[in-house]
Amino acid sequence: MKSSILKISFAAILATGFLSSCSTVTNPISNNQTSKDGILGRWELDYIMTEGGKSLSDAYPMGVPYLDFVSNKMLNASDGCNTMGGGITIEGHQITFGNMMATMKACEGVQDTNFKSKLQGKLSYAVDGDTMTLIQGDIAIMRFKRAGTLAGTWELEEFIGRDRSAKSLDDRFPNQKPTLTFQNNLVSGNDGCNNLTGGYVAVGNSLTVKNIATTRMACQGVDSDAFGERFNNVNKFEIQNGKLVLYANDVKTMVFKKK
Repeated sequence: MKSSILKISFAAILATGFLSSCSTVTNPISNNQTSKDGILGRWELDYIMTEGGKSLSDAYPMGVPYLDFVSNKMLNASDGCNTMGGGITIEGHQITFGNMMATMKACEGVQDTNFKSKLQGKLSYAVDGDTMTLIQGDIAIMRFKRAGTLAGTWELEEFIGRDRSAKSLDDRFPNQKPTLTFQNNLVSGNDGCNNLTGGYVAVGNSLTVKNIATTRMACQGVDSDAFGERFNNVNKFEIQNGKLVLYANDVKTMVFKKK
């Protein structure tokens, strides 16, 4: 694969995030920017030069790749298809990747090789708040965001339908409040009548749900169709004051509380 790789200055990384510039990183890491403990935890891919210029959700339809630094010597990861694990060495602000063991699934349409091919040898890293950038030489090759708080089970608290009706939540969902559980790129729950299950991809604040299937019970007086229409068109989420806010086509449609 031949592709150009975005070069950016490290100062631009810290000041404005990952910008599409072409300046060289002359001093990618300074000793006072972060400790090696700052890298621990799970990071989800936010930028990579994809093949064919695809979006992350198209390049990794089964779930966005992630790095989970269990300790300063151990890494778990996913390339969007297979899970991986192996030893690492962190010295200063550099990571040396050892041999990574991986499962052997074949996933059509996933750019897994593009991701895992970059986790080799010695890379520099920079952590700025909830953003981590991996740097090879003077080239920033990938950017990650700390895993958000989307995971878990949420119960519907506010619903804004297309009809803009003044009906209360109890009027719309008299039997039970809809719930959603997000975990490991799988979503499950119910729409106030039927159980639902499917997949999702969350990148930053963007959220795409895919292949949502439901059971087929008939529940009189339940706005399950309205819920399904809103949920299937979700494209963004926010966590505000401990509440999950979902947007469909950039319009606020549902608010959930954590169960």
